[in-house]
Amino acid sequence: MIREYQPADLDKIMEIWLQGNLQAHNFIDPEFFKQNYELVKTLIPMSKIYVQDVNGVKGFIGLTENYISGLFVEQSFQGKGAGKALIEKAKQQHTELFTQVYKKNTHAIDFYLAQHFEIISESINEETNEPEVLMHCNVEHKVKIGKCAL
Repeated sequence: MIREYQPADLDKIMEIWLQGNLQAHNFIDPEFFKQNYELVKTLIPMSKIYVQDVNGVKGFIGLTENYISGLFVEQSFQGKGAGKALIEKAKQQHTELFTQVYKKNTHAIDFYLAQHFEIISESINEETNEPEVLMHCNVEHKVKIGKCAL
């Protein structure tokens, strides 16, 4: 079940956020994420957050307008459709979506490509000095299931 964020979800969301970043970004010093933990914890309630709740929070997507600021799924729950369902929820809310992904995070890039996102530019992340790609998806509202145009 996908539902809106509730304040009681924050600790679990932050646990998933930290573990997800450490797992997916082994090319970045773990201290970077640990040092940003409290800042992110403050920012989470300011975003539009949807959670995948299956006997507890298993994943979440954070949206700032039409920008996906984070999509994380608990490692043991990955590959079971949670990420795709969260993307579909975001597609129901917006006519287009954007996100940035570290270029070395090929798993995430492949996931977004499978959800009909396309890479539209590349840049260097100023905080980590790592290359990243900007990805975009146009949502076709004519199709009721919220598919993106290719």
